[in-house]
Amino acid sequence: MSSKSKLKFSLLAATAVLLLNPGLVSKTFQNGDSELQAQEMSWALTAPANDASKRDASDPLLAPVPGAVSSSAVSAANAAFAPPAASIAPAADRVAVNPQAAPGDNPFLRQAASAPVATSVAVALPAALPAAEPRGASTPAVANPFAAATGPAAEAASAQPASATSVDISALRYYASTRDLKRVGAELRRLKDLYPDWQPPKDLFTPVSQVDEQPLWNIYATGNYAAVRAGIARAQSVNPKWQPSEDLMTKLQLGEARSLIDSAMAQSRWKDVISTAQGLPSLMVCGEMQVQWNVAEAFARLRNYADAFDVYRYILSSCDDPIMRLSTVQKASLLIPPVGFTSLLALGRTTQDGHPEFENLGFDGIRRQIGAFIEHGDFSEMPANEEITRFVDFIQRNASVEDANLVGWYFYSQKEWTTANAWFLQATKFKRDPKSIEGLILTLRQMDKTEDALKLARHYIKMSPDVARQYIEIVSSVLTADKPALALGETENALFEETVTSQKSALGAQALGWKYLAGNDKAAAKTWFADSVEWQPTEGGVVGLAVLAARAKNGRALSALKVNYGKTFTALQDFKVYRPRYVAKRTPKMRDKSVSSKPRTLVDYLRSAS
Repeated sequence: MSSKSKLKFSLLAATAVLLLNPGLVSKTFQNGDSELQAQEMSWALTAPANDASKRDASDPLLAPVPGAVSSSAVSAANAAFAPPAASIAPAADRVAVNPQAAPGDNPFLRQAASAPVATSVAVALPAALPAAEPRGASTPAVANPFAAATGPAAEAASAQPASATSVDISALRYYASTRDLKRVGAELRRLKDLYPDWQPPKDLFTPVSQVDEQPLWNIYATGNYAAVRAGIARAQSVNPKWQPSEDLMTKLQLGEARSLIDSAMAQSRWKDVISTAQGLPSLMVCGEMQVQWNVAEAFARLRNYADAFDVYRYILSSCDDPIMRLSTVQKASLLIPPVGFTSLLALGRTTQDGHPEFENLGFDGIRRQIGAFIEHGDFSEMPANEEITRFVDFIQRNASVEDANLVGWYFYSQKEWTTANAWFLQATKFKRDPKSIEGLILTLRQMDKTEDALKLARHYIKMSPDVARQYIEIVSSVLTADKPALALGETENALFEETVTSQKSALGAQALGWKYLAGNDKAAAKTWFADSVEWQPTEGGVVGLAVLAARAKNGRALSALKVNYGKTFTALQDFKVYRPRYVAKRTPKMRDKSVSSKPRTLVDYLRSAS
């Protein structure tokens, strides 16, 4: 059996289980839509045949459908998901990969050169802050990839006496300025307990000129960090002993670094992005998600996928916002090879319903494979049957209308009209989606159920331009058929003309033109043909105008059509321009001498020439 037949068999089997097993039918379809319910009943009656009239009995797709799909197969861990077949990211075989890496571990081998990244960025940066603690018991603790170094050297550095600038004495100075000696003493004892080697400043009780920081905060809010620096310098030139608050300086440094990273990203200076973040590890926290994404992308652009993976893994292991977590995995899928993306999926947490957090993303591979098949008619890589089964189960559990439509269009491309119709019908049970309705109408037309298709299109005509276009196509085919399959009443005709006008449909307008021409209403026919050509010049509309011009022996109009459209629409060559023969008439002799030979008005002239 070919790969194409295998996929079709797997999807047909899953389709039968999904749509014929009453236990799997969605309960959301309860609004009493008679048109769609009629289509559901119609499919239920015809589905067992499975388009058998169009296929040989030996077709393997007609084999008995196996039993119901076990839902336990869907509870596999994220690591079981197959990697996407295609991605914007580089292929895995182009990078060094550790084949022994477990799901969730870094699968990329480190680059040989591990020297610090050079940078031209110069900015005052504070000491590294502690890395954010990971939250959530379902993921292992992962250290901030840019956290301060640990080990003997770091321990030795931490043993050094605290400097005057590393101790926050703002509260101490406040108590001293108010002469609250009791609180001054308590604050001194607290600071000495924290920093035994620290000594209080000698000018503790010296009055310090106060500066209102609010104007500086106002400038900071605009993002003009250089102006904030300038404001601080001006204030210190007036009051040399004044120091800005630690809060202002910390946020100013973070803002400056963030701005430098954004600028470097815009100019593709990937090394500057990384070095700036390395100088300020406090940016690599959950509250600075954009910075983390930028750093991970910079690593990926430099093909340092191991460090890019570490940043993504740190986010998934430390941050709780579900939207940010999902966006992280989506970004990673576009920037790192599929093997890394697959490993990141294993870091997904278990949702309340017991399914993996990133289960939806795990099916992106099969979505791309089916989409590529619809477009090109073949698979670059055949999906596994187990994956197809899990995909169909996922569609049902999550009421995924987009995925149901995707499978419907797959069967439509295979001309499996009945099965495609069933999938589009199932999609409408999840949600009234325009693409589902359009798919239903198209499959009904292919199944020679024109009347049902017309009813459905008429019912949902205002849902989308695509549905309105389907309605116009159906009615146009009826109006221009030699033997119309349907009889259209006045109400239908009025709705059709209204829809054609609102949609500016050239097809519908020319169909109306031929209808009125057949009824010998040449004025109405000319109006609709002219509208058709104005909205979109087509052969039907142009030929309609040519027929009217030829019947009216309007040689000038026919010649204009040939000049404007003759090269585009060769059918105009069959029309011959009518050229009348003009014969000069003699001026009659004036018999009545009393009548002037020079008439006073045009009316008099016409009368005398008659």
